[in-house]
Amino acid sequence: MILVIGQRSNLSKFLHMHLKNSLVFSTIFDDNCISTIKNLQMNQINIQIVFNNFEGSTNLYSSRALDDYVKNSIYSTAKILTTLDENNIDVDKIVYTSSSSVYGNNKFCSETDPVMPMSLQASLKVANEELIKRFCEVRNIDYTIARIFNMYGGEDRFSVISKIKDAYISNQPLNIINGGVAIRDYVYITDVVKSYEKILETTNAPKIINIASGNGKRVHDMLSHLQSNSIYIPTVNSQRDELKASIANTDLLDTLVDTRNFIQVEDYLLKELRK
Repeated sequence: MILVIGQRSNLSKFLHMHLKNSLVFSTIFDDNCISTIKNLQMNQINIQIVFNNFEGSTNLYSSRALDDYVKNSIYSTAKILTTLDENNIDVDKIVYTSSSSVYGNNKFCSETDPVMPMSLQASLKVANEELIKRFCEVRNIDYTIARIFNMYGGEDRFSVISKIKDAYISNQPLNIINGGVAIRDYVYITDVVKSYEKILETTNAPKIINIASGNGKRVHDMLSHLQSNSIYIPTVNSQRDELKASIANTDLLDTLVDTRNFIQVEDYLLKELRK
């Protein structure tokens, strides 16, 4: 049985939708959750856990108190791990959903590269990774830390891809940063789910793995491609500091899935905007 932590997560909903034998739990992880897990264990059902609990980086700039942000970003992970330990819950595997942000200013991101977090959000991701690693190694639990790059699709309201769609549908200008020339690696949510499925069914999968397409794309080029297909989206430009490029090395991921079959972001946008 696959237990997915984080009910509000876009990815959690898709994992639950596509993975057989999965349950989605809140990060509150109350007595009912423990009772459900204990019943599974009594019936000798193997348990795997996917942690998708994290606050979005946009919430750092909301009115929410900073202690709430930290609590929802790492305290809930620690509390759940402690609860599992105190209740002697046997876990076969843990997958922790991390982020490409842990690499910092690194153009070509390989799993063996040192982490260089440049924000509170990225630093908390690194802390969560270490928490999962230490917990699993001490207890001899198989684990994988999945560093997702720029995921889009599903109920996504955060990515620049969703903002391109919204701008076109609402006939409003799209705000782009620095002319949209920064290079990012975009991955569609169903391809992320396929990757997780392979990780969960593979014994001793890589301890750290990039989940990405391995291809760098510019927003500027996406908009040009759309315009060449008679889809014009006006833009408003803003200037601010940002990473110039962030592209994943997907050699490890390619040992599990064929990233050549991943959905290309330009194809996705054309299909969505022609509906």
